[in-house]
Amino acid sequence: MSHLLPDYYEALASAIERLPRNDRAARGALYDRARRLLMDEAQKADPPWQLMEIVREQRALEEAIVKAEANFASQVAAPSRPKTPPPARPRPPQPAHDEYEDEAQYEPEHPQLESRAPAYDDEQEPEARPAPARLPQRVPRRQNGGRNARPAETRANYSLWGWLIVGGLTLLVLILLVLLLRPGNAPVAPPPAPARIESKSPPQTEEARAREEERSQRQREQITRGNEASRAQDYVGAIAAYSEAINLGPVDALVYNNRAFAYWSRGMTDDAIADYDQAIKREPDNIVALTNRAVAHNFRGDYDAAIRDLDRALALKPDSPDVLNSRCWGRTLAGHTQAAVADCNEALRLRPDDPNTLDSRGFAFLKMGETDRAIADYTAALKLDPKLAGALYGRGVAKLRKGDKKGGEADIAAAKAMRPEIDAIFARYGIR
Repeated sequence: MSHLLPDYYEALASAIERLPRNDRAARGALYDRARRLLMDEAQKADPPWQLMEIVREQRALEEAIVKAEANFASQVAAPSRPKTPPPARPRPPQPAHDEYEDEAQYEPEHPQLESRAPAYDDEQEPEARPAPARLPQRVPRRQNGGRNARPAETRANYSLWGWLIVGGLTLLVLILLVLLLRPGNAPVAPPPAPARIESKSPPQTEEARAREEERSQRQREQITRGNEASRAQDYVGAIAAYSEAINLGPVDALVYNNRAFAYWSRGMTDDAIADYDQAIKREPDNIVALTNRAVAHNFRGDYDAAIRDLDRALALKPDSPDVLNSRCWGRTLAGHTQAAVADCNEALRLRPDDPNTLDSRGFAFLKMGETDRAIADYTAALKLDPKLAGALYGRGVAKLRKGDKKGGEADIAAAKAMRPEIDAIFARYGIR
């Protein structure tokens, strides 16, 4: 089972092109939906995906997301169907102004308002237009006299007396209000502070948007670089790239999970657990991170913590052979060998002939002292995957316990050739 990067990218690109608006929020929601669909597919697949297959597919999806974001982020968000501007309507004819001496065409200050004026039929008399918002600077003179013919001095006198009367009455009303409303012995409250206008954060400037886009692009590049280094088993380079991406800003659980895997591959167990903690904090139901953290807890000898993680993962997905196999191994290390064999049996029922689960059950039989059953499971596992160093070493120990010195030493030597540290690993598990 394998997915290629172009498949994910083409699906994302097609989905982005169908978005009503191509903006960052819409694309981010689409990416999150793609991640959830991938995990749903991994959990519902028959046969179910193994852990490393899930991690590999997650990385491939993230690379497709990075590529899609790089190609589509620069597009301007716009509605899917642009609206066609309405055709300009004919401008109504100007009515004649017989009363004015100097006839002049009045041009409105905002020409776009003219398009909202109703259109007139050629045979219909146009209605009178409303007065413009701004009057001409010159006061027009009436040809036939009237009020405009009154002397300017008289009009000025009337206006001055009117303002004096209004001002005096207003002042008198204010004085009466102050005297009536002010209590006799109460302290005078200070005048209220002028209302503060809440300063809203100004919209992001073009320069700020450019800086943010540059930061996001650099972060995506570092994540891609980390994925490529991890695939090439360059775990030092992967740790450096993922760390740079995390330093550039918030990241999702997958980045922490990937860096934890790189730490674990370098033997940095405590750092791996710290990153798995961060991944689970962001996604409490992340089965891959829970299972991987349990493996790290087992390696450190914290078997109870490992079993708690695996119990939680099985509560989320009870029919996962990978999680059942991991709990079989953890229960064996914790000394619960009968329960461990039950977990391995259930895992093999869901996925028969799985070499890793046969290896785990063989280890449980070895801890129980059932050497014949241990040798049978280890042999079956090695037929399916001859490179299982742990199965070789465990079978060698079982053969030595049965008195087969030659066969036991040959298996142990072959296991050490594959993994020189296999002696120390089994010694930590109480097998010598």
